[in-house]
Amino acid sequence: MTSLNPTPITSAINTQFGLDLAGEIRVDLFAGGGGATMGQEMATGIPVDIAINHNPNAISMHKRNHPGAQHYITDVYEVCPRMATRGRPVGHLHASPECTHHSLAAGGQARSTTSRSQSWVIIKWAGQVAPRMITMENVWQILQWGRLIAKRCMKTGRVVRRDGTVATPGERVPVQDQYLVPDPKCKGKTWRRFVQILKGMGYNLIHGKLKACDFGAATTRERLYMIARRDGKPLHWPEPTHFKNPAKGQKPWRTSASIIDWSIPCPSIFLSKEEGRAAGVRRPLVSKTMERLRKGARRYVTEHADPFIISVDHAGRDQTFLAPFITEHANATSQRNNPANAPLGTICANVKGGHFALTVAYIAQHNGGFNTTLGRHPEQPLTAITTTGSQQQLVAANLIALRKNCVGREMGEPAPTITAGTEHHALVKYTLAPEMEAGAMRVAAFLMGYYGSDNTYDLRDPAATITTRDRLALVTVTIKGTPYVIVDIGMRMLTPRELYRAQGFPDNYVIDYGHDGRKLSKKDQVLMVGNSVSPWPMMALINANKDTAEDELQELAA
Repeated sequence: MTSLNPTPITSAINTQFGLDLAGEIRVDLFAGGGGATMGQEMATGIPVDIAINHNPNAISMHKRNHPGAQHYITDVYEVCPRMATRGRPVGHLHASPECTHHSLAAGGQARSTTSRSQSWVIIKWAGQVAPRMITMENVWQILQWGRLIAKRCMKTGRVVRRDGTVATPGERVPVQDQYLVPDPKCKGKTWRRFVQILKGMGYNLIHGKLKACDFGAATTRERLYMIARRDGKPLHWPEPTHFKNPAKGQKPWRTSASIIDWSIPCPSIFLSKEEGRAAGVRRPLVSKTMERLRKGARRYVTEHADPFIISVDHAGRDQTFLAPFITEHANATSQRNNPANAPLGTICANVKGGHFALTVAYIAQHNGGFNTTLGRHPEQPLTAITTTGSQQQLVAANLIALRKNCVGREMGEPAPTITAGTEHHALVKYTLAPEMEAGAMRVAAFLMGYYGSDNTYDLRDPAATITTRDRLALVTVTIKGTPYVIVDIGMRMLTPRELYRAQGFPDNYVIDYGHDGRKLSKKDQVLMVGNSVSPWPMMALINANKDTAEDELQELAA
């Protein structure tokens, strides 16, 4: 049995809502819901003065959590730096330009030159108000920023449209209708020009990758960060504070398990359309999704040698165990999954007769395109959170302890036999309650991929000639000498709060209401967290480059 502190980030981040004694102001150009602002305030204790974003709901969330800032609901290019700052010196300018059309995640989608050019607004602010320090966050692929050209058909050499069709001979396709791709001859040319202009303005700069989990967040989100200064002070790169394999005295990565609310049930993956509607979930699941789930369940429930377990006492009697693991799924032929080895909070298995139930859980990620990341251990952070929040979903397999859920049988009635675990080299005979046995047989069929005539999982297929004993052995897991049978598998999406925890926001960060009381939908909440900067690497970058004088001023302000 392994251990883990399941407590999520809950402490408030208090900032000094007073005057900056140095007389400088701070600006967040692509403020969103407030991730970069949060990191800056965590590092300095001083609020951001100006926040700009085109999304009214994002600004409303930002204003709810950072009321000291002056907020602009507009495109960043529409704000005049001189007018916004009113002659005040800018100590720190941060920008997180849209990354979608630089990222490889855009895959086969058309690329937007407008989106890719947003970083130029940094040059505008640098030229007009000369911030003392500039930071920037974006995807690593921005280093390949260069000209876009029309994709051409491999066979005909003609232009490919955005919808994938090929132009007719002699046809001129307007640029807005072209399928645009990076020009291989110009990779990185625009980025190098961008850096050259900043240096020509008197800025020294460095850039590199920072991974959020290395600084205290529970996500592996990895981004390019740049820091530039024009005051002659040396530049420093932050050292990681958390480690995958910590040495003595080092902090471990914050785990996926630590940010999940394990009390929320996972509706069964076997529900019908009507049952799913009643449970508020979309069921039945498509075959590709079920195939991904089957891979994870077999690898981390039935075939794993050391499941992650924790005691759960539902009835004040014997205890059961919780054994979750984290996995991700994508449209790929290979799967990378990892077992859990960190305990979680108490969870109700929600199984009929399940006072002695065990739940084996993992995170299923449903991505398409180029994403081939398929599995993750709950002692590791989540992968990068997207704007839809639908890729990462919690899966839970419910197990019943046989010794506590057996029922009597009539004389002469045969009892199904199941293997108590190959490591014990023993056969133990139990009789399951009818509803438990039905669930176990359904899960066995699911793990073996057998479909019935109604496209549900069962073992009526003529080819499925294995015995009841073998079928039950397939869904039997032995933990600490006690055999359990898998009777159900459930799945749910992660909640917005869980995603914000993973990103590194504190639990007291308001995500469901704006500054004016407007209710923010779950879709809005997830959109904001998917677009947000993780506060922790942002804080680390600023901390590494704070001046001694700034530290002294903060102490005086406190």
